[in-house]
Amino acid sequence: MNRRFISAVAMVASVGVYAFAADQATFILNNGERRSGELTATGPEAANYVNGRLTLSGQSVPLEQVAVIDFTGGGTPPAIELQRVPPTGGQAVVLRSGHAEGGKFVNIVRGDTLMWEDHNGQQQQYPLRDVTRIYLNSTNAHAAYRAPGGPAISAAPTAAGTSGQNQAPQGAIQVQANVPWTDTRITVKSGDMVSFQATGQINFGQSPGQQAGPDGNPAAHSPNYPIPALNAGTLIGKVGSSAPFGIGTNSAPVRMPASGRLMLGVNDNEIKDNSGYFSVVITKQ
Repeated sequence: MNRRFISAVAMVASVGVYAFAADQATFILNNGERRSGELTATGPEAANYVNGRLTLSGQSVPLEQVAVIDFTGGGTPPAIELQRVPPTGGQAVVLRSGHAEGGKFVNIVRGDTLMWEDHNGQQQQYPLRDVTRIYLNSTNAHAAYRAPGGPAISAAPTAAGTSGQNQAPQGAIQVQANVPWTDTRITVKSGDMVSFQATGQINFGQSPGQQAGPDGNPAAHSPNYPIPALNAGTLIGKVGSSAPFGIGTNSAPVRMPASGRLMLGVNDNEIKDNSGYFSVVITKQ
């Protein structure tokens, strides 16, 4: 029995897999999708981030696809936290004390420790029990969380969803709620920075209360929506056939995920009974 036990330990060590108590986390991807599970530590350094990929419950995800690592269950952070995170570019870690620090993500080791490089190039260590969220892509994080600071939502429309609309700003594109995707006639390249200013109201159904501004209606969600994590009716976009991304009232520039024609739509899977439109001004940086 002892020989078998020793052999088993040797085999585990030989393939570089080490068991540690793993913290629960939620990966919030650039397209708004949420994946929850246990952080997995592998290799002789017991690291989670290996060869450009993060690992969650054995599932490997490229780092560039993850906007936020959340340790609170994947809920929406308070507005004051989002205000401390740069609206575009850079990374940040937010602690449970409320302190936010910019810098650069290095790794998560032993399943319970964040390795972080501050702006002075000094490497810091934070126990994950003290960490609320790690913002790996602040631009996409603000879009996923529908960060405040964008244009104000106009007054609620009547039940028809078309009256009560403010006059569209000059150069604005109308995004009709009953059209799957509106072609903006703008072609972008991967990495282009594009900003959006959205106003207006839509109806995402014909029942009372089924109205939404560009940030959507927080009372309605569905796993069948283009972006299940976002509210019903949220203004969303996509480039060509790439995965959709959230926009809402976020006016910070958004990095385009692919090259192709920029399309806009609303976060709903049944659009035939929708009405109204959003007015969106698009600016390429």
